Amino acid sequence: MFTALPDTDVCMPSCYRDPRFSPAEGAWKDKKSLTDLCRPVLAQCTPCPFRAKCIRQVQPYPKKFDGVCGGRLWLDGLVIDTANGVSDDDLPAPGKPRPSCGTTAGVAGHQARGEQQCQNCAAFTEVEAERAAAEAESAELPVAA
Repeated sequence: MFTALPDTDVCMPSCYRDPRFSPAEGAWKDKKSLTDLCRPVLAQCTPCPFRAKCIRQVQPYPKKFDGVCGGRLWLDGLVIDTANGVSDDDLPAPGKPRPSCGTTAGVAGHQARGEQQCQNCAAFTEVEAERAAAEAESAELPVAA
């Protein structure tokens, strides 16, 4: 999985200089073709200990990156797929709070930028999950005739 650079003891991930992780612009036309090209290599990110460093170095959101970075597939700087078993803990910390934080739009904004959720959005997500679970539970209860 990992190799040492020539004449060094510095380990590099298997994606180092592998063009399948960031295909040339002419190699794909749309979201589907980029996904078809990159999805086969996405799983290689799952065991990689460099995911957080990869995201910090590539800066996919501000640079509008297309390809695989940090266990995620990016298109125009937005996450469109994530490798199985990859945690959001390796994502960059959120930027300063936005007016939409603590709402569905705020959660979506963090996801689009490939950030961890801020406290307001994490709390909102937790409340929404509890609400959805309560709704699902009440939908399963039999109705008395």
